[in-house]
Amino acid sequence: MITALAFIFVLGVNVFIHELGHFLAAKRVGIRVLKFQLGFNPTIVSFRRGDTEYGIGALPIGGYVKMAGESSEDEVAGKPDEFLSKTRWERFQVLIMGPVMNLLLAFVLTAVVLYRGAEVFSYLDQPVVVGSVEAGSPAERADIVPGDRIVSVADNHVDNWEEFLITVGSRPNREISIGLLRNGLDLTRRLTPVVAQGQSRFEIGDIGVLPNVHPHIANVSPGEPGERAGLKAGDIVVAVDGKTMTFHTDFRAAIAKSPDKPIQLSILRDGMPQTVTVTPRKNGAVGYLGISPVDDTKSIKPTAIQALGMSAERNVQMAGMIGQTLWGLVTRQLSPG
Repeated sequence: MITALAFIFVLGVNVFIHELGHFLAAKRVGIRVLKFQLGFNPTIVSFRRGDTEYGIGALPIGGYVKMAGESSEDEVAGKPDEFLSKTRWERFQVLIMGPVMNLLLAFVLTAVVLYRGAEVFSYLDQPVVVGSVEAGSPAERADIVPGDRIVSVADNHVDNWEEFLITVGSRPNREISIGLLRNGLDLTRRLTPVVAQGQSRFEIGDIGVLPNVHPHIANVSPGEPGERAGLKAGDIVVAVDGKTMTFHTDFRAAIAKSPDKPIQLSILRDGMPQTVTVTPRKNGAVGYLGISPVDDTKSIKPTAIQALGMSAERNVQMAGMIGQTLWGLVTRQLSPG
């Protein structure tokens, strides 16, 4: 229910801004607006100001602007304040201002969100250097190995992990090419992304490569197994029983499934590798060490000017990704199903 209401609210805002663009442009070029309504008929609330009736419809999933002489089917008197009496350039301004207002809304909202600051994964803006490859994944079968730098996906250049994840994610179950650098050599691999684990509902593609990052321990509770084994805040957990740990969720899962069983941690402390053996105590049905593992993140807190610049960059980037997706659908490189 909450999801449906949120969808209606977001759609309503977008429709209102879109129609407001048409309305303002029509007024600016001198077109008489007969009705400006948010939501479809029946109209439940309305009032008139000047030549325009303003209303709210019972179905909050759309809206419209009704202009005098808007089409040849209307009763056209040839008056100068009718839509078809205006020049092509003026009519174009009225039609284009709807999408322009939606773009401006996206730009402003993105800038506001960025200006408030956020914690983001530190690797997202880094080059796509493979840290580990999941066993049995498309990447492993295609001979992609740790240390490879991925530079393109489906002939689209990718500069960082964020671009890589979006480009691969939009191509589940479709064969693609992966361009990579290995020891100075340009190589190409062909593979088919599978639907990411836990993402079957949205069909997000995944090839099974992970960045070269590891969780670190934020704090250690006194008297718990982690402290007794000598773990310290700041330790970076590289692997558990030889299995690479990329995110804190991996580490937590490894601890949880080993109650009262010793596990061997490969850690980095002040840059030096160490091995620590620790036995999680049983906490209910799961293992517990009394530590708080977290991912490597960074804070983004731009100035207002920086937030505007970042918003413009993000929106251009997303527009490019959408363009790639649409082109893929047209050329049948991507499936609409």
